[in-house]
Amino acid sequence: MTRRAPEPRCRSARQRGVSLVELAVVLVAIGLISLLLVQFMQAESQQRRDTAGRDLLKRADDALLAFAMVNSRLPCPASAASGIEDCAGGQVGLLPYRTLGLPDANARLIRYGVLRRPDSTRRDADLAILRDRFAPMQVLGGGVATEFPVGNRNGLDLCWALRSAQEAPVDASFLHVTRSDAPASIADHVAYALALPAPGERFGGHQAGTAPVFDSPRRRSSAGYGDRVLAVGLDQLWTRMRCGDSLAASSHAHFNAAAAIAVTHTALQDYKTQLAISLKLAEANVKSGEAAIVSATSGVANAAGGVADTVSEGLASTGITSYRIALGAVATAAAIAVTVTSGFLFDAAVDARASAQTALDDVEPLITSAAALEPVILENARAADAVGIY
Repeated sequence: MTRRAPEPRCRSARQRGVSLVELAVVLVAIGLISLLLVQFMQAESQQRRDTAGRDLLKRADDALLAFAMVNSRLPCPASAASGIEDCAGGQVGLLPYRTLGLPDANARLIRYGVLRRPDSTRRDADLAILRDRFAPMQVLGGGVATEFPVGNRNGLDLCWALRSAQEAPVDASFLHVTRSDAPASIADHVAYALALPAPGERFGGHQAGTAPVFDSPRRRSSAGYGDRVLAVGLDQLWTRMRCGDSLAASSHAHFNAAAAIAVTHTALQDYKTQLAISLKLAEANVKSGEAAIVSATSGVANAAGGVADTVSEGLASTGITSYRIALGAVATAAAIAVTVTSGFLFDAAVDARASAQTALDDVEPLITSAAALEPVILENARAADAVGIY
């Protein structure tokens, strides 16, 4: 009887060898998968942090715009991590997230800068302080229009500050951003700027200091620089606040109409005075015409009398004085011509007096209407200033 026991042992040994190879392959696959998974999780975590940072800056930006619309100014930076604005500080500090009502405590990490460019005149551009800067054209008296503040403080004053800031020259001592390709060069002034450092790192650009300067939001990340910057330009905030439409309507449409009716009212009163003077002159001309007619008539009578005297002398003489008769006739004709001319001038003076009286009568209703419209239009203009831009 033949024994075949060794063959199963060889088959078992071969099976155990295959299992070890398979196990090694599985372990290598698991290692590769684990490595890829770790890298993916790291990338995903970095992306989440970047997204969270951008979202945080966006929420802060929205909160700043809402604050500006409600308070007609931008908040001052916070001098500490308390999140409360401190207007005694400068242009750059921490974001006053508690003042803005942001619930995310991570907002305390945000660097915040606001343009504060004060001036003692209407050119004040301190965007963190609410002042009555808007001074529309008004007629205060004497028919002279001048720029004068109404006394209201609202969004129009913030718009005026933005306008003044846009017209001001570049100055490195006030909030600005640098160029993306030249971090040491000024690009432009901005209304406000926000910045966050790279996750787990410190600021690597201008945001690390307290100077009123932020890096360009378009500056590329590099070794030692991963800051995220959001900057809102003066013209950008101007557009967001809808300053163009509101300021134009309030400063031009309303107050220009009020100034125009006030000037028109004064001009009509001056015109009435001139018409009254013209009427007096026309009446004087009529009187003068009457006197001229009387004088011319007297001249005709005198000339006729002279002719009669000359004729009588000629009859009593030998005819030597006959030439005087011709002269007397000429004088009589001239006197008659003067009388006719005086009549025409008198008629013209009467017509001029009638025209002056008509013009004087016609201007009176215009003055009455202007006097009634002036306070109404001015009140509407002041109401537009009181309403502001919203």
